[in-house]
Amino acid sequence: NGENTIATTLDSLVNQTFKDFELVCCIDGTNDESENIINSFRDKFNKLTILKNELNRGLGATMNRLMTNTIGEYVAIAEQDDYYYDTRLEKQVKVLDDNDTVGLVSGIADFWNGEKIVMQFPGILVAGEQYPKGKDMFLLNYKKQVKVANSCTMIRKSVHVNNGLYFSVHYPSISVDWTYIMRFSLLSDIYGLPSPLVRLDRRNDRNSVTSNKNKQFLAAREVIRSFKFEFPEIITASDYKYSLM
Repeated sequence: NGENTIATTLDSLVNQTFKDFELVCCIDGTNDESENIINSFRDKFNKLTILKNELNRGLGATMNRLMTNTIGEYVAIAEQDDYYYDTRLEKQVKVLDDNDTVGLVSGIADFWNGEKIVMQFPGILVAGEQYPKGKDMFLLNYKKQVKVANSCTMIRKSVHVNNGLYFSVHYPSISVDWTYIMRFSLLSDIYGLPSPLVRLDRRNDRNSVTSNKNKQFLAAREVIRSFKFEFPEIITASDYKYSLM
C-alpha cells in the first residue's frame, strides 16, 4: 500500500544516470493504486515487469520471487517509500565491475523527516571507514545488528544463486535483510560506498513495520538466539551476551 510514496521512488529511478536496467516490481497483496501508478511509468523504463501476490506474503517471500524473475548480472534493491540519488546505480555498478571479490555493495542512507536530513547510517561509512571482511563482518552485524543500508544494496546475482542464498520467510519482515547480510558476509566481500545513495522516509506519520519498535525488538532477539545455535563456531558466549544487551 505505497500509493502515497511510490511515484517519488519511481521518479528517482527514472532519473538514474545509469540507464541499462530492467525494473521488476512485486505487488504484495496491496489494495491501493500502486499498480496503476507503476503502469503509468511503463514507457519510461527499458523493461518493466509487474508481479503480483494476491495475498500479502511479506518481505522474504516477495524478495525471493523478485530475485528469481530478474535477468541482470547485478540486482539492485529499491523500496517503495525511498528516494534514490541519481548516481546510485552508476556508482554501484562501477564497484562490482572493478572488484570481482565484491558480491554486494551498499552505501550511506540519509534519514529524512520530511523537511531535512536528521541522521546518516551506517556510522562506520559516515566516519570514512570500510567494512571488515568474512567472519569479522559477520560478527559486526551480529553484535551491532545490521550495519548495511539494505534499501540501497546491489547484489552480484551469481553469488546469490551459486551459494543457494535466499531471503528467510521464518523471521518477521524486520529481520529478513539482517539475516541475509550476515549469511552473505561469510561467502563474499561486502563493500560500502562512502557517499549517500538513498534518502529514507522517516516522517512521523509513515506506516512501516520498522516503526513498530516492540516488534523490532522481539524479532532481533529471535535472530540473536537462532544464529547462536546455527553458528556456534563463530559466535562465542561473550558475543551472544553482548548482542542481547
